[in-house]
This record gives sequence, structure tokens and C-alpha cells, in this order.
Amino acid sequence: MKKFVSTFLALIFSTSLLQAQASNYISAVRIGDAKERTPVTVSADLMAAENLSSISIFFKKFGENEYRNLEMMIAGNTASVSIPAEYIIPPYLDYYLLVYLKDGNAETYPLGIEQGRTPLQIPISGVSEKDKEIIILSPFDGEILSQENMLVSISFFKAPDNIDINKTRIYLNNENVSSRVLIAGDLIILSGENFEGTLSSGSRLLKVEIYDKQGNLYHSISRTFQLVSAEVAAEISSRWRTAGNIRAESRSETYNSASTWYNNVNAEANASTDNWRFSANVYFTSEDKNNLQPYNRYSALIQGGDWLELRLGDTYPRFPSLIMDGKRIRGISGFLNLGFLNVAAAIGESDRKIEGALIETFAQGQVPLGSDIISINETKYGDPFGRVSLGTYTRDLFALRPSFGSGENFQLGFTYLHSKDNTGSIEFGARPQENIVVGSDIKFAMDNQNILFTTQVAFSMFNKDIASGNLTDTQIDSIFGPNGLYDIDPDQVKTIRDILGNFITVNQYIGPLNPQEFASVAGEAALSLNYLNNSLRGSYIYRGNDYLSFGQSFIRTDVKGFNIVDRIRMFDNKVFLSFGYESLEDNLQKTKPATTKYNTLSASISIFPRVNFPNITIGYNKSENKNGLSITNPTMKDYVVDDITNRIILQLSYDFVALVKHNTSLSFTTQNREDNSLSNVDAKYNATGLTVNSYWTSQLSSIFQVLFSSSEIKNVPFEYVTLTLGGRYRLLENKLQLSAMLSPSFGDFKRQALELMADYNVLQNFNLAFQARVFSIPGKSTNSIIGLVSRFNF
Repeated sequence: MKKFVSTFLALIFSTSLLQAQASNYISAVRIGDAKERTPVTVSADLMAAENLSSISIFFKKFGENEYRNLEMMIAGNTASVSIPAEYIIPPYLDYYLLVYLKDGNAETYPLGIEQGRTPLQIPISGVSEKDKEIIILSPFDGEILSQENMLVSISFFKAPDNIDINKTRIYLNNENVSSRVLIAGDLIILSGENFEGTLSSGSRLLKVEIYDKQGNLYHSISRTFQLVSAEVAAEISSRWRTAGNIRAESRSETYNSASTWYNNVNAEANASTDNWRFSANVYFTSEDKNNLQPYNRYSALIQGGDWLELRLGDTYPRFPSLIMDGKRIRGISGFLNLGFLNVAAAIGESDRKIEGALIETFAQGQVPLGSDIISINETKYGDPFGRVSLGTYTRDLFALRPSFGSGENFQLGFTYLHSKDNTGSIEFGARPQENIVVGSDIKFAMDNQNILFTTQVAFSMFNKDIASGNLTDTQIDSIFGPNGLYDIDPDQVKTIRDILGNFITVNQYIGPLNPQEFASVAGEAALSLNYLNNSLRGSYIYRGNDYLSFGQSFIRTDVKGFNIVDRIRMFDNKVFLSFGYESLEDNLQKTKPATTKYNTLSASISIFPRVNFPNITIGYNKSENKNGLSITNPTMKDYVVDDITNRIILQLSYDFVALVKHNTSLSFTTQNREDNSLSNVDAKYNATGLTVNSYWTSQLSSIFQVLFSSSEIKNVPFEYVTLTLGGRYRLLENKLQLSAMLSPSFGDFKRQALELMADYNVLQNFNLAFQARVFSIPGKSTNSIIGLVSRFNF
């Protein structure tokens, strides 16, 4: 009876790592294992990729109101990104994807984020003190081994007395290999020689489940390593460790009866010693076109320990977050850390040129008004003016940050960023722009960083049209002075122009025009205290409405306020209590009819028992936005902001054994938005998702998922159910892997999706894979993605 109850609970409680939502361009999102202070990989399966320009992920930590963003790497029909470890903090991350289309439009995943729909969540588990009791001595995380040299060694030397080492279960890629281990005192040893036949090359997930003397699950630990051939392992064990792979794909996509062939190739290579690392990556695709921003990617890395890093090609440099944080440039970036003195720099193109097109020409005196009317070469085109399809200038970017201090206890940094459109890069363009940002940041830490204070401030200048160049002396004399528009000494203006002109173009289009009001200033400060299993963090932000950095495109401006988040850890990190409160307001420079106040309250409890019981996370969020205006005021009713949103989430997950091993997850989300403004965009949203992964044998596994979504926006309902049933089977001594997945959707969103894949290990280091995805929407043509992928590891 107890086993039945346990199994029943497992099928009830859960969070999905395969998240499927209604979308025109994304069929599913896959999330890697999310553990505290460990990077998390997010990948999206794409459809209708020929319509996509780029994809970004927007995410925020618990208790925060502002999203950060990262550009996702598109390779074939998959987009992926790794969220840095510093943001992976329990209990969960909110996130959504923003898909940019080639026609200039955009779509969120899930749909309706801009209308108040709740984002998705990534549950994050904490680190346990038990990780120090049972230790995996070998292999190291990410180590590369041959089958002959594979040795798994697990130490129970510090394990408590109630642990039964003989009950330990060892899994390799979810295959129970416990019968092959040797127990010698406080050690468990698993050798590659204990396996019959040859193990295939590739990534291996080692998972260890530890049980007490009563048979209860006490703890589990895991590690990944790579298995390669003896020849490759011998080369890696030499002074220079080298590895690489080449992946080529050819696929056909049919969308709305239009078929398109895509071809791409991706090659990676790396070499390393104990102190140096060299790597290179190239990705070329037929999707790269001159009229689009680049799809091709190529990069190289030279790294010397912790003191030197140099990246060439497509790079994503990180500076203080107000100035530049992960924006892609094509050029060079890197850092030199000498301890007391450090230097970080980046230089390259953030946008490549896209030439415009001439539509028609106009003679002098016959020129109509329009933002797309520009001066053209009269000798070349016969008339002095033309209507054009505006192109995109090459935008060059340079950033430099010298800093003092190692950053362990103190660091003082100064950052300068200059970005400018190259006016000569295209013929048909208008209003080229220029931007400079200067800033400073400070970090103080004490008591092993249990007390941490950070602050940064930045000032920006922006010129929205540099086509005419700097103001001339004649222009200054006509505008300034006793007889000009402004009674200011022209000589002083010329002096200012000559000084600022060394950094940015100075003309009538430069801003800010009101620097005394801090319109182009941004700053933030934060204090963190980490004591007695309590992490308390308070922060304050200020961002003027004119602050702008070309290195940080998505930063929220015209806002100030404070944020407080407290995370309490209890019972060996088995329980997390989290509380957050944020109070922000806009209209800093009094440019709006009224000031809107944004107040957000968050609370969460997460339970990770690490025994025969589900992991549970319950979260509550309340957001209230008001500006004090009334809809009964006829002159101000259009500017009213008055809405309250309440959201509750419940996430549970459970691993259990009922005949075979199962991973189950379940999530509930309910959100209600009450809008009392004139637009009256009331919204309700409810969603439930259940996922069961089952591992029937070492060769056969399956997945079952059901998702129910119900929303209502402005009294318009939208409901659907998506079922997913799939499986994977290995045969021919694990050389051939077959997988299939069927995912129909019913209700207001109707779609049938079928995915088939066959992956064959032709040679030791060479694989061929066939993949087919078919999407059918009633009343519309059937869409498909069919491709062949080859992979070679060396």
C-alpha cells in the first residue's frame, strides 16, 4: 500500500523540463538541470526559421521586476543560450523568449507577455551540505576518458553512521550499473573493464543515489564526463590536449506551401595545457544574407589561466551592466588581470551595414515631405533627391575598462564606451547616430564576501543625427550671442565644441539638453549580507529618461526606487523561504502627466527533502501599478494607469521507482490582472503541466506530457490542451538511436506535431542523423522540417 501511495504521489506532483506553449515559431523549449550557482542551458526548437531574424531570452531573479536579456545562438532549427551562474539563485527564474522576425515584427514565447500573461519559470534547487559527506573522487567534472581508463571512485569516508553503502545505486545515463561496482571499505569503485563490449563515445551522466540503513533515499549527487576512444584519450593525456568536431546539416523546410533548403556547417576545435587554452568555432549557414544582420558566427579564444583572455570574431563582452552586458559584436575583446591593475577592452561592429534601395527620384522644388526622402548623387541619378528604402549603417563600438584591485575584497573600475554609425558605409541611409558613455563602479567585500557592497554610475551623451558633422564657427556665431537665438558667449560654445568634439559629434541634435536634471545619468547600489543561512540584499536604482547606451539596448529608463530580497535557508538547504519587495516610480524628469508607482511583493517557499517525497515550490507575486489619475477626468483619462496582478505558482517534482525509474513533474500557475484604466485590459491565465519520463530499460525510455492552458484577455477566452507522447530506443549495441514524438493540440489552438529521428554511429567518431518534424494546422497547409545531419569528432 505504501508503494502504491508513493507511486500515486509521484504521478501527481511535478515541473516540466520540456515546456511546450502555443507559438508560431517555437515548438518547445528545453531546460537543463538548474542548480544553484551553476550555468543553465536553455534551448528552443524552431519552426518556420526562414522568418526569424534573431531570438533573445529575457529572465529575472526572484523578487526583481527588471528582466535581463541574452541573445540566443541560432544553429539550424535550434536556438540556445547559457544563463550565467551568477543569476541561478533559488527559488526560481522567470523567463520568456522574444522572437524577432525579418519583417520587423516580434512575437513572445509564450504568446501574450506584452498583454500581461505570466512568464515561464525555471525552478532552481539549492546546494546541500551533504555534498561534502559523499564525494566523487573521480572522474572530474567534464573529464575526458577512454573506456579502458574509466574509473569511477566514490568516497564515503565522511558519511554519517546511518548510511548503508551497500544500498547505493549507480546510474550511467539513467542505466543502473550498480551490479558492476566493487565496494572496498569506504570506497565504491566502477571500472570501464567491468562492462561487456564497447561503450559508445559521447557524454556520460554519472548519478549516485545514497540510502540509509532503513532503505530511504538520503542524498543524490551527479557528475558529467566524456567517453572517447583510446586513441583520442592518449592524445588528450599528452602535453597538449586537443579535441574538436565538425557538424554539417542539410534540411528542407516547408511553410505555407513554400519550400526552402538550408545548409549549414559548424566546426569546433580546442587545444589546452595546464595553463593555456586555445579554441576556435565557425558556423556558416545559407541563411546568412546581405540584407540581414549576420547569421554566420566565427570566433577564436586564447586564454591564459585567470589573468589573460582574448576573444576574436563574434564575441559577447561583459562590462558593468549599465553600459554593456553581453551584447554581440564582431571584433576583438578580452581582459588582462594583473591583480592590482586590470584592463578589459572590446572593439568591433555591433551592426553590419545593410544597403538601402532607391525607389524614385525628385527634381529640385518637387520634393515631398517624408522621413524616407534624402539627398542623393544628382550626377549619378539625374535628380538631387530620392525616396529610398533606408539601409542600416555599420555601427562601430569601442569599450575600455581599467580597474584597480583583484575584486576579491576591493575593486574600482572606470568604463568608457564610444559607438558611432559609419556614415560612409552605405549610400542610402539617414540620421546616423553616435553615443558615448562614461561610468565608474566600486566593489567592497569583507568576511569572505559575506558582506558585499557594489555600486555603479554612468553618464551618457547621444547624438541622433551626425550627418551634418560638428557645428561650424559660422553656425555658432549665428545662433549664439547678443543677436542670436541664445544669449551665450559664442567663444564659450566653441570651446565646449572643441573639447567634446574629441569624443562625440557636437551639433543641434546632441543631448542631453538638461544635464542638470540628471536625465542621462544611471546608477545603482546594492548591499548584500550573508549570515546565519540568511541572504539579505537591498538595492537602489536611478535611471534618467534620456540615459542610453548602444552597448545595453534593453535597459529600463525613467525609473528609480529600491528592492529588498531575503532568502532564508533551513534544514541543510532543504527549505528555502524567500521574500521580496520592490518599489519603483517613473517620471523622473516630469515629462509625463503623472508619476506611476510600481510596487511588487513576492514570497516563496521551496522544499527539497532529498528523500522519498516530492520537491515543492510555492510562489506568490503581487504587482500594483498606479499613477493616481482618474478615468472620470476627461482631460487625463487616456493617461490613467491603475492595475493589480496576482500570481500563484505551484511546482513539484519527484523521482521514483515503480517497476522502472521515473522522473515526474507537475506545475500549476494562476494569474489574474485587474485593469481599471480606460483600456480595461483585464486578463486571467491558468496553466497546468504534467510530465513523466520513464526509463524502461537501458535501451528504452519514454516521455508523457499534458499541458492545459486557459486565458482570457478583455473577455476573450483562449483555451487549449497539448498532449505529448514520445520514446527513444537504442539498438545494434547502442550504435543506432531511434526516437519519435507525437504532440497534438486541441481547443482554440489546434496543431498536430510529429517528430522522428534516427541517429546512427557509423564509425567510432562519425554519426549520421535523420530528423523530420511535421506540423499540421487544420485549414492550413502542412508544414515540415526534414534534414540530414552528420557529426565527426576528432
